[in-house]
Amino acid sequence: MSKRANLPYTTQDLFPQVGGSNLIHNENLSPPKTIRTNSVTSNLSSNLYIPRSTSNFHSNNSTFSFNLKNYKTMFKRLLKPNTLDFETAIWEIFHLIINPKKMYRSHYYYKQSTSSTKSSYTRDDPSFLILLTGFLSISAIAWGLAYSPTIIDILKLVIYMVFIDFYLTGIIISTITWIVTNKLFNLNINKYNINYIEWSFCFDIHCNSFLIIWCLLYVLQFLLLPIIRMKNIVALILGNSLYFGSIGYYFIVTFYGFNSLPFISSNINNTKSSSNKNPAKVLQLVVIAGILPLLAIGWLITLILRCNVADKMVSTYFN
Repeated sequence: MSKRANLPYTTQDLFPQVGGSNLIHNENLSPPKTIRTNSVTSNLSSNLYIPRSTSNFHSNNSTFSFNLKNYKTMFKRLLKPNTLDFETAIWEIFHLIINPKKMYRSHYYYKQSTSSTKSSYTRDDPSFLILLTGFLSISAIAWGLAYSPTIIDILKLVIYMVFIDFYLTGIIISTITWIVTNKLFNLNINKYNINYIEWSFCFDIHCNSFLIIWCLLYVLQFLLLPIIRMKNIVALILGNSLYFGSIGYYFIVTFYGFNSLPFISSNINNTKSSSNKNPAKVLQLVVIAGILPLLAIGWLITLILRCNVADKMVSTYFN
């Protein structure tokens, strides 16, 4: 089983266009260097972005079977470290931090064919999840060594930060986004619909978005904590900006993730809704006109009330 090497950049990768099949024949474009032979089709042409309708029960059944196979593949790779692709996972982590929009445009969600009519965009490699879990565990140990008195307290902190903050919160958020997005973008919601968004894809998006929270709240906050806990206006602005900024950026990266789906990012309306709304514009409206303004108002209110969110959160963690 070959691993993905450095992810390729072509014009088609960075600027996907619906129906632009002629681009793949351009002599200036280079084909992908390596692909997963077990799950990726050999031709990553522009038809990747052309939604197709399901046609029969056989293809529907094969889609469900593929989803189960995808989970089994991830579990098998956990037991076989030599099949894990940490190189690509590190590439994803680096670009999620510096430029998440560009990372999503590079097709790091490789299409995995379930049948002639259905594709999956969910990871089949747990390397990213393993690395992020490891980063969170190391951060929790560092926090524990600095502020917790005993080994038991450190272990409790690891369990809380990794399994409560990341996994349990992620399961809840992924379930909510899975339900909401499928209701928004599908008239007939079922797992066999060509536009059906899988729960595992929503959890992938959570993992990607949580990376910035790890950077700001688990790493940067740890380094700046002596300043944040001072009783002055600088500490107040810095601490509150870290929390509200990281949460806001979480939703921005989440938007990029869902917008990377072809039936959302394209201008083709795949539903028969009379309102004829563009799914990408709906997502933008929710994030830009809904969530971000609420976070900005919350940030301003905490400053007026002189409530240092960072200081209170640390006090909650360490009593």
